[in-house]
Amino acid sequence: MKKLVFTLFAITFATMGSAQVTFRGAGPVETDSQGHVIEKLDYDRKIVATNGLPSAAEYRAELAERERMKKVAREVGPWFDAIQHLEIVQKDGEQKYDADGGGMAGDGAGPTPGQTGEGMVAYIEAMRVFNSNTAEGGSVSKDAKQLKAALEELLYRRGGEVVCGPSRGVSIKYPLELLLVRYQSWKAQSIPVKELYPAKSADLWPGKVPEEAERVTKKVTLYPGEGGYISTGLYVPPGEVITIKCGSLTGNLMAQIGCHTDKLDPKIVPLDEDGNPMDDPYNPVVPNLAKVKMGWEQITDNRPLWRWPDMVRRFQIKKKREEIGHVLGGVLWFQWSGGSRPMEVEVSGCVQMPWFRLGIDTNKDWVETLSKYPAPWAELQTKTIILTVESKYVRNVKNMEALAQWWGKAASIMLRVSGHGLPTDTEADNFRAAKREWGILDKKLVQMNPEAPQDTEELLRAAAKAKADPAVKDRYGFTVEQEPVPIDPKKPKALKIPSRENEPKNTPMRIVDDVQISVGAGHSGYPIMCMEWGGGMMNLAGLQRSGSWGALHEIGHNMGQGTNGIFALPGNTEVVNNFYGTCTMNLLNGTRFTKICKDAWDSIAKKADAKTPNLWMSSPVFERLVFYMTLAHYFGVESVVTVVNDKNDKYPTSAIGDRLCCAWSKAIQRDLTPYFEIWGIPLSKAAYTYTQDWAPWPTEEERVQLFTGPFVYRGEVEDDAPIEVSTPEDVKTRRQLRAREHFKKTVTE
Repeated sequence: MKKLVFTLFAITFATMGSAQVTFRGAGPVETDSQGHVIEKLDYDRKIVATNGLPSAAEYRAELAERERMKKVAREVGPWFDAIQHLEIVQKDGEQKYDADGGGMAGDGAGPTPGQTGEGMVAYIEAMRVFNSNTAEGGSVSKDAKQLKAALEELLYRRGGEVVCGPSRGVSIKYPLELLLVRYQSWKAQSIPVKELYPAKSADLWPGKVPEEAERVTKKVTLYPGEGGYISTGLYVPPGEVITIKCGSLTGNLMAQIGCHTDKLDPKIVPLDEDGNPMDDPYNPVVPNLAKVKMGWEQITDNRPLWRWPDMVRRFQIKKKREEIGHVLGGVLWFQWSGGSRPMEVEVSGCVQMPWFRLGIDTNKDWVETLSKYPAPWAELQTKTIILTVESKYVRNVKNMEALAQWWGKAASIMLRVSGHGLPTDTEADNFRAAKREWGILDKKLVQMNPEAPQDTEELLRAAAKAKADPAVKDRYGFTVEQEPVPIDPKKPKALKIPSRENEPKNTPMRIVDDVQISVGAGHSGYPIMCMEWGGGMMNLAGLQRSGSWGALHEIGHNMGQGTNGIFALPGNTEVVNNFYGTCTMNLLNGTRFTKICKDAWDSIAKKADAKTPNLWMSSPVFERLVFYMTLAHYFGVESVVTVVNDKNDKYPTSAIGDRLCCAWSKAIQRDLTPYFEIWGIPLSKAAYTYTQDWAPWPTEEERVQLFTGPFVYRGEVEDDAPIEVSTPEDVKTRRQLRAREHFKKTVTE
C-alpha cells in the first residue's frame, strides 16, 4: 500500500513537470560571514518549491539526503553544531575583549592575528582531539570519532575541499576553514588510491600539471649505499595513480611524493597585554587553558596557512607492483637501504621534470630538451648538493652547466673548511675523462689535477674579466685565452657513464624552496628548507657577485662546529656557520673578507680601540664573525683547513679558548694569545706555555690597524703581494723575551 501511494505521488510530480526547489530546515537560516549556511542536521526538514512542485527524481534525492543526514546525526554528537558556530562564538568573544586590548582576528597578512576570544576554547579542544586521537595508528576515542564525522560532513558541504594556497591563505579569522584545511590534509595521508582526486589547491601549490603533458614510463636504477632521498626526474600529477614495478624487490624501498617536508602544526600561543602573540619558536609560551575557559587569558593560533600543512605522502613498497598517488601530486623521490646489488625500478604514469645532472647532462641537452619538460618543479644536481626549485626559475637559464658548477664548488668548499671529507668529483669524468677534486692550495680554490682544463663556470668568469682587462688572469691562475682541452676518444675513461655504480657513495646536501616553512625564512636540516629563495639561487650572475648568504648560512649549520668541535666557543651557533659561507665567497667569488659585513668590522675596530673588556661575549653575532674572518683574511683560508683537520687531542683544554688558540697558532706558526686577549676569550697558563716559542701576533704596531686596514688584498695588485703581516724574525717570542741574555743585552743598550 505504501509503495502504491509513493508511486502515485511520483506520477503526480512527474506529470506536473520539473520545478526549481530548495531544501532547508524549518525556521530562519543562519549564516557566517562567508555566507556559509549554519544548518542543523534536520532530517525532517521542509521542501520549499520556488517554481511549482518537484519531480519524482528530485523528491527521491531529498529522501536519500534525509537518510544520509540521519546517519550523520548519529555519528557527530555535539561537535557538528559547536564547530559550525566557532566563528560566531569567536566574534562574540572578540567584541567582549576588544575593550581590554584585544581586537579582531587577522587574515594572516599582517604581523599578528590579534585577539580571538572565547571561540578559541572550542577550537583548542577540537585541535587537541584531532591531533592526539585521530592520528593513524593511534587510539580513537568517542570524541575523536564524532569530531571526524563532523568535519567530514562540513567538508562535504564545502564541495569536498577548502582551497588553500599562496593566493588563498586561511587564518584563525575563519577558524572553521582553518580546521577543515588541517583535516583534509590529514585525511589525504591515508585516502585509498582508488579514491584519489586532484585537489584544487594543487593548482595554487605546488603547481598544475598540463592535462596534455605526456605520462611516461621510465626505469630508475638504485645503487647500494646511496643515502638520503634519491632523485628520479619524475613528477606525480595531482590525483593520478602511478605504478611502481620492481623486477626483484630487495631491501627496504620507500617512495615519497612531494618534496616540501615541513609540517605546519598549529601555533597556539597566549596574547600579551597589547594583544600581540607571545610566539617564540625557541622558547614556546604555553597557554593556561583553565584561564582561557574562565576568560582571563586570550590566545590565538598564530599560524595562518598558505599551503596545506602536510604536503608529502610516503609509501612503503612491499610488492613488486604497487600503485601509489597523492591528491596534491609532487616530486617523486626514493629511499632505499639494505640492498647489495643495483635494483631497477620502473615507474609509469609520471610526467618528466626539468632535471640537470652535472657531468651527465650538457647545456645542449638542457636548452633543447630538459628545460622544456612540463612539471612545475625542477632539480639541479651535483655530486655535493641538489637544489629543488620551481621550474619557472630555470626554464630560461642557458648555461645550466656553469650554474651547477658554482653550486658544486660552493658545497665542496663548505665541506672542506668545516672538516668534512670531500667526495671525489667523478662527475667531471663524464665530460672530461679526468678525475679531479676541488681543493684549497696556496690560498686559492684550485683543481687538484692541474692538467684538467677550465670548466664552464671558470671560462664564463674569465670572459667577463677579459672585457675589462684582456691581460688579466682569472682567480684560479688560468689565462683568459686558454680553451677547454678536447677529450681524446681513444683514451680509456676512468669510469663508465653515468659513473655511479662503482664510485664511493655519499649523500648530497639538499635545498628545497617552499612558500611556507615551519620556522624562519630558512632552516637547516635534511633537506634544508627555504622560503621563496629559488629565483636568487638560480641567478648565476648574482651568485658570482654576492653568493647566496641564506643558503650558505643554512648549509653552515649542517656542517657543525668543525672536527671535534674545534671552532666551538660560547655564543657561536650563528657565527661559525656564517664563517664557512664567507670562506666560500672569498675563495669562489674573490670577495674580500673585509668587505663582508663591513659595518661589523667598523664596530669591532672602535670597540678594540677602546679596549672593550670581554669583547667576544659583549658583541652581537655579526661582530663575532669578524673574529674568524680576521684570521682567515691575514693568514688565508688554507689555515682554516689546517686547523679543522688537526686531529691532535693533546692541546690544553682548561679554558674556553685553549684548543682553538693552540691549533691555529700551530697552523700559522705564530702565537695568537694576544689576539685572543683582544677578544677577551679566556686562555689557560698551559696555552701560553704551548705557544711561547712562536712570535706573538698581532704586535702592538699591528694592533692599531688590525680591523681598519689599509687592507691589501691577495691578488689585487700586479705582483700578487701578500697581506702585510710581521715576520717571525722581526718579533721576539715570549721565551726569548724572558731569556736572561736578551734581558742583559737590552739593559746594556
